[in-house]
Amino acid sequence: MNLRLPAILAVLALAPIALSAQAPAVSPQTPAASSALYAENAAPASFSSSIAPDAIAESAAAAPSSAIATPSKQSSLPFSGIAIGVKVGVAGIGFDVATPLVPQWLNLRGGASFLSYTPSTITTDNVNINGTIKFQNAAAMVDVFPFHGRIRLSGGMTIYNNTGLTATLNVPAGQSIDFGGTTYYSEPIATSNILGPIQGTGVFTFGGNKIAPRVTIGTGNMLPKKGHFTFESEIGFQYFSAPTVVYNIQGGGCTTNSVATCGPIDQTKVVAEQNKLQNDLYDLRFFPILSVGLSYKIH
Repeated sequence: MNLRLPAILAVLALAPIALSAQAPAVSPQTPAASSALYAENAAPASFSSSIAPDAIAESAAAAPSSAIATPSKQSSLPFSGIAIGVKVGVAGIGFDVATPLVPQWLNLRGGASFLSYTPSTITTDNVNINGTIKFQNAAAMVDVFPFHGRIRLSGGMTIYNNTGLTATLNVPAGQSIDFGGTTYYSEPIATSNILGPIQGTGVFTFGGNKIAPRVTIGTGNMLPKKGHFTFESEIGFQYFSAPTVVYNIQGGGCTTNSVATCGPIDQTKVVAEQNKLQNDLYDLRFFPILSVGLSYKIH
């Protein structure tokens, strides 16, 4: 009896140690897990813990989408891009600059062309002509893309124009020329009148420096939806005021081959010839526009 009592007491003393050795180790997260479990159990029955991950996923998806939408919104604004181009055509070599008003639908375009050319002496109807041809103009246009593609319809104004020919004229001695229906022979140098051969100047002006409307059709959007380079073409007309011709003729003319009939040119005949040529050029009020070019979208 006395021997069994110490053994029972020893077992009771060692029991807590044995139980602690058999119990699983509690990690530092155990209190947090217990708290989460308590919170979940304490929540209303209609609440589901699966909502939280879905909401987080939706927020994560929404954040990149809003970041992408910002540049798209900026690119749809007026004047949100710019492009430059070079071109060559009947008005010479030129350049254009464009910016969108309504992207892929409406562009604002401005540009200019320049050409100055001095050909060698041209001889026609016994008249030697030396002159300089100038094509200088600047314009502002609105390009419309009705099909949101490459085809464009354009309208605008020529805001500066200097197009025409300034030439010197001379008729070799003894050669004939017609002024206002009268034939004159250029006076020889050695005559009693000493007026010399027929010579002078001619100025041909197309439209002057006045503003003129213009209309064209073409291909190519200087601000393409994709890429940077665009090949362009354009054809149309600008409506100038009537061309003007001004002659200033000097020297002597003979009405026959006899020097006895030589004398100053009748200026009324010169004006009649001037008006006749001016009428012949009247249709050039519709001055042609034709060009091809290459543009580059900067941004």
